[in-house]
Amino acid sequence: MLTAGTVQVLHPNRAAHFQLARFGPGEFFGEMALLDDAPRSATAKALSEVEALVLDKVAFHELVLAHPHVWLRLLSVMSRRMRKADEHISSLNSKSMRDPLTGLHNRLSFEERLEEEASRARRYGGSFSLILVDVDEFAAVNEKHGVELADRLLAWVGRLLNEHTRASDVAFRFENDAFTILCPGTSSEVAAQLANRLVTLVAEAKPPVNADVSISVAAGTATCPDHARDGQALHYEAERALLASRAAR
Repeated sequence: MLTAGTVQVLHPNRAAHFQLARFGPGEFFGEMALLDDAPRSATAKALSEVEALVLDKVAFHELVLAHPHVWLRLLSVMSRRMRKADEHISSLNSKSMRDPLTGLHNRLSFEERLEEEASRARRYGGSFSLILVDVDEFAAVNEKHGVELADRLLAWVGRLLNEHTRASDVAFRFENDAFTILCPGTSSEVAAQLANRLVTLVAEAKPPVNADVSISVAAGTATCPDHARDGQALHYEAERALLASRAAR
């Protein structure tokens, strides 16, 4: 129990900024160590000079046997802490699966979802399609207009893709100027129609920037099981389709 100073409690397997809790005078920490001999569940870091009262296991057991209400109070505090930590971790995990520029799901999220869809299709049958969308000559746009404007254009493209896909589809920012869209329960014919519609949409829309710049995209599609059953193989086939589409212009 702290009598002076401040202690920060950190997740032991995360970076130092991943704070689970912060305690001051009158609060306690380290209670898990009194209950089992497992490795520590968190790391405590003093943020200032600290004074504390330390209770060992023997003294703790004697205390709760003599005063059961202490144990009930401890359980209540631990329950709140666990719930709060779980909520915090879930929130950060959600952020780690999002691209900060576009707000779309990121590459890690895409790769996980792609494998999930491929596994589901292999196990239960059915089909799903993958659409790849790539911005044309984006390096030249970046070089001519600068990174700030280029980022605004990418965010705009991501917003268009997200707003003009079906409710069941999920858009991702794969890398830099490349996007992917997973389309569950979608045939190759429907995927091709969706891809063409997105290409036309971006070409006809006016970018919300004060610069003389136009943006176009190329798209390619692949469908499981028509083109491949494995997630990576399906992505490869969609890349081939995208390159063929660009070359055919």
